[in-house]
Amino acid sequence: MDEVAYKMSSTSNAYAPKSSWSAASMGPITKVACRFCQTLLVSEQVKIWKDLPSENWAEMMDFWHCHKPDTDDSSTHKQDGVRKGYGAASSIRPVSGIGLIDITSLHLVQQNCNVTISEDFMTLKNGKCQHIVKCASCKHSVGVAADTDARIYKWNICLRSDQQFGWEDHSVQKLVSAQLLAMIESQGIQKFVIHSEVRDDNIEALLVWIFTPNMYFSSTFVPQSPKQVMKLYYKTVENPEELLEQQSSKIDELQLPTEVFQTLQSDIKSSTQLLPVPARKFQDWDVGLLER
Repeated sequence: MDEVAYKMSSTSNAYAPKSSWSAASMGPITKVACRFCQTLLVSEQVKIWKDLPSENWAEMMDFWHCHKPDTDDSSTHKQDGVRKGYGAASSIRPVSGIGLIDITSLHLVQQNCNVTISEDFMTLKNGKCQHIVKCASCKHSVGVAADTDARIYKWNICLRSDQQFGWEDHSVQKLVSAQLLAMIESQGIQKFVIHSEVRDDNIEALLVWIFTPNMYFSSTFVPQSPKQVMKLYYKTVENPEELLEQQSSKIDELQLPTEVFQTLQSDIKSSTQLLPVPARKFQDWDVGLLER
């Protein structure tokens, strides 16, 4: 009989996201390569790495700073936000020699990258278009580009900081779970609609409810057990936009590249099969696991 064991964590930081490859773990000698062919993607000119603040930092600055511009003109306020670097109008962009890091990606100027900016582009659900960034060697998609910047996704790269050790990479599961935990921490919402960022009505979405954010799971089917995971309930939805519109205060949204979404969806559905049959359903929800 197959053995399955659970151990729930009772720590106070159960929702704290564990960022993979933060600035503290990167340095001047860190090599960033394509996960699929190990060709270097980032120039040796990049010597400094900095962590980006949380995703909604700009909006929160409206509450944090002490002295707002003394004006009622919204257009002037927006311009002040851009000029002074606060508010939803502002943005943080990389400069040559410095890479910026968020939970799921690296942000660099294109001149610091060994990549090809494809003439192909994808249309997002918000109507915006993004050009695809490809590895200059194997031509596999590794990120997206806008203006003079490139955003390289962590699930498409591998890193090495010491010649004595091999390349290190992280799974889609670990990176997406860190993103979900960061959203829970900042928004206080535990239900998410996860779907492809590309405009395609034929691609379904997942409605996910993070039930237990931190636990350890062991199974004879899982190598290197026990693994740190989150337990979640999920179901397939066909009209994510309609659901988000109806329950915007209760459900948050996470958009992913199509290939990444499909990998995540497959992983979650496969994890259900690791559970004992009685534990695979909760009411009309399926039960799954996501590695942290």
